[in-house]
Amino acid sequence: MVPHDSVVRLTGLDTLRAIAIVHVVLAHGAMAFMPDLPGISGHVVWLLIATNFGVPLFFVLSGFLITRQLASGIPVTTFYRHRLAKIYPMFVLAVIVFGWLNGVTDARVWLLHLTALHNGSASISSGMSGHLWSLAVEIQFYALAPMLFWAAYRWLRPRSIAALAVVVWIGHAAYLLGAPPTQEARLAALLNVYQFTSFNIVALLMGAMLYRAQAEGQAWRGALPLGLVAALAMPLICMLVIPSLRADQADLTQTASVLALLTLITLPPVASVCLAYLTLRRNWFSGPRWRPVAAFIAAISYQWYLWHPLVLLGTHRLATRSPEVGAWMQSRPWLTLLGYVVSSALLGWLSFRWLERPLHRWLLSRPKRDKGLTKQPTSG
Repeated sequence: MVPHDSVVRLTGLDTLRAIAIVHVVLAHGAMAFMPDLPGISGHVVWLLIATNFGVPLFFVLSGFLITRQLASGIPVTTFYRHRLAKIYPMFVLAVIVFGWLNGVTDARVWLLHLTALHNGSASISSGMSGHLWSLAVEIQFYALAPMLFWAAYRWLRPRSIAALAVVVWIGHAAYLLGAPPTQEARLAALLNVYQFTSFNIVALLMGAMLYRAQAEGQAWRGALPLGLVAALAMPLICMLVIPSLRADQADLTQTASVLALLTLITLPPVASVCLAYLTLRRNWFSGPRWRPVAAFIAAISYQWYLWHPLVLLGTHRLATRSPEVGAWMQSRPWLTLLGYVVSSALLGWLSFRWLERPLHRWLLSRPKRDKGLTKQPTSG
């Protein structure tokens, strides 16, 4: 182990974080502004949405980074303080903003969100804002990470994680098939599984496994073909089961459709960990011109993720209140998408520059300041 303050920054991690956030933002924008685009452009947009790996890639990176911190010997109390200072204050602000904008009055919904336990039910998480469920998974993983590191680090091997993935798939398949065989019940169960920490823990542990492989110089010879198979299987399953890319339009009364969709949401972490391994192993996107771009996007990625739905919500309400604006957006989907991407990125940067970064620094400096005050001699 090395001291935690000497852990170096990897350009590849910034690149992967940039890929993840750009994919999330573009996919959400495409679903909002161009769901039925014709021609080749429509096929490109369809593939963008079908290869839904943005959030799973974030989970893989989180597992990697958290394991790297713990392996560096960082004290557990310091780990918790840094993680909570980084993620929780802005998460609470987002909960307050989206709860107010969406008129949430149910005290239970507020309580579950503020305690980061809202991902247990998609109906609850969607009542505030659909994207905040992933932050609940992250926060719960942070809470468990030191214990998981102590108990499971030596088991972080491809075969062990593959076996765990199979067990997780079987367990959640049983949960899905145990729901009443109606469209509504199974759709609700499928949306729940997508958000469950028990399901997404596999992606986080894949990231932890990736850290160990990178730290020990392990070679994953099958990473490229496995990643390609996973990436190609996602649009293939969509073509066969949900060509509209809407889960509610699949026949979920059929067992085969349910299991196919479960497999569909199982594949993105596999593609993500293979992409991450190849990027770090082969130094993809590591040129001097790309580094500052990747570092900037990575720095604002959390805030960009938090606030891009705010821009989507604003444009939707504007289009609803003004038919002329709505017609203009429909006639210029690419320009609308560009405006959304730029404005949400700007909002993310402003939030990072004026809220996240100063608040994070202030929270981390408080213990030092308090410690300094306690050492001052008292006057007699």
